[in-house]
Amino acid sequence: MMNAQPASSRRRLWLWLAAAAVAVVVIVAGVVGLSLANGPRDDAGPGPVQSTAPIATPSAPASSAPPVAAGVDGCLGGDARSPQSVLDAQSRAPHTTEGAVSFAIAFARWLAQKPAVPQDEVTLIGSTASRIPNLAEVAASAAKVDASQFYVTSLNGYYRIDTFTADRVELTLMLPLVVNGAIDPTLNLMPSYAVVWTEKGWVIEDGLSVKDANTLRTTGVPIPGAC
Repeated sequence: MMNAQPASSRRRLWLWLAAAAVAVVVIVAGVVGLSLANGPRDDAGPGPVQSTAPIATPSAPASSAPPVAAGVDGCLGGDARSPQSVLDAQSRAPHTTEGAVSFAIAFARWLAQKPAVPQDEVTLIGSTASRIPNLAEVAASAAKVDASQFYVTSLNGYYRIDTFTADRVELTLMLPLVVNGAIDPTLNLMPSYAVVWTEKGWVIEDGLSVKDANTLRTTGVPIPGAC
């Protein structure tokens, strides 16, 4: 079951990075929360010690065994982390749950990197593939990560479909961080998205807040075709 933040014009997009100890550090950048949560990856553990987000409420539940989207492609837009990769994934992703997951992976791989994506890329994706409020602030919050450089990979990643209809999919991802050129064995980006079907194809409608994102190794499905 997924706990999702109620819709509002000030939704917060949470980027969860899980490591191996027990402290929790929360950095708030504008309306964007970048949470560095230290704890076992398969243990939901304590929540952030600070949050301005509304209390989460349950959405429509998924089945006890989340559906496997058989056609998920973890590298649908190619291995580059560019806005063109996001647009390519958008144009190729079918009108299916697996298409939504594949597109969301490409979007997350573009968004979560340091140096942070530049404003011109944010403007392009914000006008074509995302409706996230304050997308520029979300992208800029990557600068708060305590590493000189990082990006995320879908290799050894997981996804979970939390709720879905024909035109809307709510999902959660676990994507390992590559820090200074090497995959970190303990750090993961764990975003949750609402993805909607439009005349342009799949679009990220907003980020969601979930309480159990760091359980995806047991509640999720391995991402195939990763890069």
